[in-house]
Amino acid sequence: MTIKYPVNNFILLIILSAIWGSAFFAIKVGLNDFTPIGVASLRLIIASIFLLFLFYIQKKQITFTKDLFYLLVIIGIIGNFIPFFLISWAEQFIPSSTAGMLMAIGPIITLVMSHFLTKNEKFSLMKIVSIFIGLVGVFFIFNINSFDNLFSNTSLEIYAKLLVILAAFGYMLSNIIAYEKLSNIDSFSITTFATTFGAVFSIPFFIYDINMNNFVFDINYKSFYAIIYLGIFPTAIAFQFRYYITKTSGPVFLSYVAYLIPVFAVIWGYILLSEKIGLNSFIGIFLILLGVYLGQNKLVTKIPNKNI
Repeated sequence: MTIKYPVNNFILLIILSAIWGSAFFAIKVGLNDFTPIGVASLRLIIASIFLLFLFYIQKKQITFTKDLFYLLVIIGIIGNFIPFFLISWAEQFIPSSTAGMLMAIGPIITLVMSHFLTKNEKFSLMKIVSIFIGLVGVFFIFNINSFDNLFSNTSLEIYAKLLVILAAFGYMLSNIIAYEKLSNIDSFSITTFATTFGAVFSIPFFIYDINMNNFVFDINYKSFYAIIYLGIFPTAIAFQFRYYITKTSGPVFLSYVAYLIPVFAVIWGYILLSEKIGLNSFIGIFLILLGVYLGQNKLVTKIPNKNI
């Protein structure tokens, strides 16, 4: 029997993509005054304070076991702090749009990992076709010619691009862990404490970074606002969407967010920077949405919904 994904999850996927699509620009702004460690740690600290406050006023409760504690710590590190730091470090040497583009590797990583690490998400022809169509759409939006210099740039640029891909691996692996191991924990609790543990883990690195770089608290307001925005929207609020979608529709469905992020990079560029959208971009958007549709079509084996 096949089960369709909830319609509201498709809507949440689009909202999540729009928020995450703006994160790369905000990171770039934040890096004007903060180091990569600072950007990663501060956005986690801000997000954890925001989430813990909501957790308290909603009078939610969670009972920690040894295994639950370890899993949330692992998710906080490999799904939050490390990817945040890697992407922030990478954006010192590559454009924010390039970082967003490289995150499109996420569905391929998830497809392979899910086949071996989950019981429900196995290879199928339709899934492979949907991923291929989505990637073609990404190529149209960013123009295949932009890949000509992928391996002819400076070594730092190459390392930066590889680290963004590694960050995508961390995101997707943490999604699978949350889906497979924490099915009995509500998504808000996962988000709150994975973020909090990630923030706690980051603090010693942040303190060391301040001491090493003789940080001076003379910060441009744009960088300050960018860090606050990163903490509340692409981290606290977006990660709530992320874990909810993962728990109700599975990690492969969530991974299609990587296709939509480049779409919103184009949209934000048009709205905020008056950038023109060419025919290639429109074709790319169509192909990406087609790939997402095929990936969640009833022809693909579904993961049953879970009540949380």
